[in-house]
Amino acid sequence: MKKFFYSAIVAASLMVSCSDDDSSDNNNSDGFSNSPVSGVVYNEDFDFGGGTATPITLNGVESLNIDLSESDITCDDTNEQPIWITVPAAVGSYSRQDGEVTVQFRDVNGDSFEGSLDAEVEITEMTETMVKGRIMAGGFDETENSINGTFEVTYCPL
Repeated sequence: MKKFFYSAIVAASLMVSCSDDDSSDNNNSDGFSNSPVSGVVYNEDFDFGGGTATPITLNGVESLNIDLSESDITCDDTNEQPIWITVPAAVGSYSRQDGEVTVQFRDVNGDSFEGSLDAEVEITEMTETMVKGRIMAGGFDETENSINGTFEVTYCPL
């Protein structure tokens, strides 16, 4: 009986030590978080609440201007949001290094803004009413400006 008890304890310990860590659900192997966009913008915590995507043409390329906010926003909202992104208007993966995407962080308590030099954006789905994707971006000082996660925003046709 003693051997059975010790065997059960060893087996339980092995099961616990070999189980998956819950935090692994938050990140893919490519570095993108599976959670909604969060991070810091000008040293203030940022948690995605809503956004919009508006079509624009940049250097002859059909693109999207995507605004991310902590609150739900509509196509009629004209306020500048803390994060704005320009990216080609097509499903795909885009990087700042390749010159395909621009990400700007805006200080909502002032007039400052800062671009990201290492942004990666993936547009995963587009319809006539919404755009889904993921973003991973940091500013010059990633402790001050850095975001990672998924988003779904309202598409606002012109």
